[in-house]
Amino acid sequence: MNKVAMPRSRKDIRNFVNFIRQICDLEDTLEFPILYFLEHLLPRLYEDFSFEIVEDNEIDCEAIAYPNTNEILIRKSVYEGAFNGIFRDLFTIAHEVGHLFLHQETSISFARGSNVKIKPYEDPEWQANTFAGELLAPPHLIKNMSIDEVSQKCKVSRKTAEIQKSYCN
Repeated sequence: MNKVAMPRSRKDIRNFVNFIRQICDLEDTLEFPILYFLEHLLPRLYEDFSFEIVEDNEIDCEAIAYPNTNEILIRKSVYEGAFNGIFRDLFTIAHEVGHLFLHQETSISFARGSNVKIKPYEDPEWQANTFAGELLAPPHLIKNMSIDEVSQKCKVSRKTAEIQKSYCN
């Protein structure tokens, strides 16, 4: 069974991310402080938000968001990696934050069938990846940078930098 999210375009997600950056006074911040955001700003946006760092063997994925309870569980190794600036781990946390914002219970449905083709803009994983890319490397800040500069200054993988650069126009 496939999860289907409420349709959201890259433009819709970008506008939402820009709004979040703006209300947090981070719209011109190149290296997005995802851990500070997780620990200090998200609790201001969601009064009942919580996150928990769990032992790696407690969950079978790197991190998981529960949008209906405003909770994120993060493997200890992922949190430590993010703390140490590991690009993949920073992206993982931003990705789960994307699920938290974009995928409340009413925005997800299920599609069953062998021929079901989910469009990218209806795929919750595509949406969360897009959210993370837009949050960590927003086009308005990276448009005049090289891919290597984007990767280093925004703390994202080369692949994420390439994707984000391709949407700068």
